[in-house]
Amino acid sequence: MIKTIRLKVPQWQGGNNPTYSLGSDLLSFLVPKNLEHKEINVPIPEYEVPLIRENGVTAQSIVAENVDQTMAIIQEEKPDKIITLGGDCLVSQAPFDYLHGKYGERLGIIWIDAHPDISTPDIFYNEHAMVLGNLLKAGDPVLAEKVQHPFAAKDILYVGLQTPTSDEKAILEGLGIDYQVQDQARIAPNEIQAWLRKQQFTKVVIHFDLDVLDPNEFRMLYFSEPGVTEYSAAAGKMSLLEVKETMEAIAEQSEIVGLTIAELLPWDVQNLKNLLYDFEIFR
Repeated sequence: MIKTIRLKVPQWQGGNNPTYSLGSDLLSFLVPKNLEHKEINVPIPEYEVPLIRENGVTAQSIVAENVDQTMAIIQEEKPDKIITLGGDCLVSQAPFDYLHGKYGERLGIIWIDAHPDISTPDIFYNEHAMVLGNLLKAGDPVLAEKVQHPFAAKDILYVGLQTPTSDEKAILEGLGIDYQVQDQARIAPNEIQAWLRKQQFTKVVIHFDLDVLDPNEFRMLYFSEPGVTEYSAAAGKMSLLEVKETMEAIAEQSEIVGLTIAELLPWDVQNLKNLLYDFEIFR
């Protein structure tokens, strides 16, 4: 019997925003239930004091411990499939590492994201932008060292990627990752299936960063923060329908053994929660 676990990982330190934790709570509520899937909550420290940078990385020791805890749970459970509900993007590191060890060369990664997530501490300071780099034994050296079953550049397909920064372009070139900027049109479902066939990936893990979505259609994103009008990164452009079609095409071609959903930022819910917290009647 296939064993599937569902990890709730309310990690926020990788993006240095406590609202990521609330996003994990909300995703856990929204994602369809399956009584055959074991649900596990990974204990993540809540916000208490501002985070500090270590070796150029925000809360490096904390996120490293979070990855260790997640991996320890996975190794104890020994699942065949893992659903991960973040939290920030770093939550993919432990499950994808484990699944690559289990399935080896049969396993590919489809990274549905507006951003490449291959940064290093030299160009950025929040760990959620380094997670795919870590899985390639690049990224943040401290977190990359924890990866036991690294992927190769040929194992990765970006879907929904927007124009990388000049620093990111240099890193992508150095890593040898082939990518296509999808600011005009996404990679079509049949192209994704063709890539899976060409690479002979019978198994696949999917990283679905919600910021790949068009903020004009979906509002609980980094690019929808109330009162903010300028952002340092490019917003996503995929529609909900395009994501649905992408997921269906992948499932038709290969077996999905890992799915991460990350970076839900329910700003209005957070602001309402903060407001209600101050009501005297609730004390």
